[in-house]
Amino acid sequence: MKHHACIAIGINQYQLLQPLSYAQEDAEALYGFLTEEAGFAPDGCLLMTDSSPSLWGQSTYPNRENILKLTESLCAEHLQHGDLLWCFFSGYGVSYEGKDYLMPVDGNPADIQGTGIPVELLLNTLKNAPTETVLVLVDMNRSQTVKAGETIGTQTAELARELEIPTVLSCRPNQVSRETSALRQGFFTTALLEGLRSGQCMTLKGLDRFLSDRLPELCDHHLRPKQEPLMVVNPPGKAHLVILPDTAGVPSAALAGRNGNMAVGVADGIDRPQMAAATAQMEVPEATRNTHDTQVQMRSVEHPNAVRPSGGGGDRPNSQQPEDRDNGGSDKSFLQQLILWSGATALVLLLGVFLTNKSIFIGQQEGDSRSPAENVQNPGPQKSAGGGVAQNQPRAVQAGSGTKQPPSSQQVWAEAKTFLKDGSASSFNKAVVKARTIGPSDPLYPQAQQDIERWSLTILDIANGRAARGNFSGAIGAAKLMPDVNQAVYNQSKQAIAQWEELSKEQNVNAALLSAAASQIKRGAASSYSKGIQQANKIGPGQPKHEEAQQLIGEWSGAILKIAQLRASQGKLKEAVEAASLVPSGTKSYQPAQKAIANWKTKLERQKKG
Repeated sequence: MKHHACIAIGINQYQLLQPLSYAQEDAEALYGFLTEEAGFAPDGCLLMTDSSPSLWGQSTYPNRENILKLTESLCAEHLQHGDLLWCFFSGYGVSYEGKDYLMPVDGNPADIQGTGIPVELLLNTLKNAPTETVLVLVDMNRSQTVKAGETIGTQTAELARELEIPTVLSCRPNQVSRETSALRQGFFTTALLEGLRSGQCMTLKGLDRFLSDRLPELCDHHLRPKQEPLMVVNPPGKAHLVILPDTAGVPSAALAGRNGNMAVGVADGIDRPQMAAATAQMEVPEATRNTHDTQVQMRSVEHPNAVRPSGGGGDRPNSQQPEDRDNGGSDKSFLQQLILWSGATALVLLLGVFLTNKSIFIGQQEGDSRSPAENVQNPGPQKSAGGGVAQNQPRAVQAGSGTKQPPSSQQVWAEAKTFLKDGSASSFNKAVVKARTIGPSDPLYPQAQQDIERWSLTILDIANGRAARGNFSGAIGAAKLMPDVNQAVYNQSKQAIAQWEELSKEQNVNAALLSAAASQIKRGAASSYSKGIQQANKIGPGQPKHEEAQQLIGEWSGAILKIAQLRASQGKLKEAVEAASLVPSGTKSYQPAQKAIANWKTKLERQKKG
């Protein structure tokens, strides 16, 4: 019997990297869908998060050792030929010297090769599993330690193509994968789960089509930079592989015509036929769902002249008029109707002008010696027949009296949206303040309230993003602009402000410490670099400036090794050994330094014997 298994890994609380907000939630949500809705057997599914329970008598804490051990165990002991395996990862990804690495919870940016998980190792492990199909989904967040412009995912795509493992990346190598408070998930996982529940993603082809449309749409809706998924399928024929069990909770009627007849290509590996030559179903925007069916069919290029259904109801399209039909009578009728309607419109307009300026025309006819222009400029109060002041003053007089008509809710809503152009926290705050003037009785009120909450959560996203980059003062400034729309989120922002204020103070202390350590460095003096390293090591994991301290430690360790190598090349082997001994463990230069020390000591022993 065919067995379906999954590996879902999501990491929020990294030991040596800035924490993520929703990677754990992403893994838990996909694991929950596969085991509770899609028919995957829970005893063959592996969930690894910061707080996941143990499985098969082993801890599922997502450190490097556990991830490699449990993945190998699942592939070797719990799978058999014909099975289907999903492997999902949400967390940091790093590209180092042209190779992609997934960062486990204990991944060290100063020692990526020693603590990261090479994507090549993971894919080879999955390739060797006795399964019929393997699907890899990778949502790699870019760490702040990664240099700007460095791409992540290029090697992963190449390996997937080479090993013929269908793989989906959450974004292109030159893009950034994002998460948001408004969704309580990453954009990729949100789109993925929507597609799986819609019944449109039973095959790889359907999955690619849905994600390619929905993921950029989500980013645009939440005012985020474009994020496009990258699917690699080789050979192209694998695009038709079914990736969900037949028992998945999706109505069979919903599947008909969605996956089998849609001609769409998959990026990087599948030939993409002409999109217009197929019939597809697309989701109608929410604004039109009340007046149209939720699914609208695109016309095929095989029938370029087909006419859309009329608004009178029914799904049957109007027939095309035969080419040899005489249309002269209909043209004449059309011209007659046009003349009649034009004349009627002109009469209505003239009547409106007369009624609007009725008092002026009447006053002029009754012998008022002033000209119409004077009547407009100096209208004065109009007396009624009974001696009172007339109530129905002309519009022009009301405008001249200083009263101003309030803007409509549509104008207010449109003005609120104009504030969003620069994407700053203050602009979202201005948009919220403006939109809140739309009252509860207004038809636009429900939509305005949705936008207000979404814009408010975006402010919190901006604040969290600044804090993740170590810009705590900027994060505090953004969070203070958070309106009290959602009380729970508003309280959350207040708590974050208090936490960031403490971290800001700690950041200033650590910045001063690193500055003092750097000032002690003397070029060519290995001991000065060692003292600087000792100072930088005082900044522990999770503290502000820790990543910067680790980066400096790595650079200074490399400088010590170079000093030692220079002394060895000058024949000063004893001094070279002393210098290399100062390279601390846990750094990239430590192992090369130890090998060099052993080599130099051997040479020293030979010199003594000689």
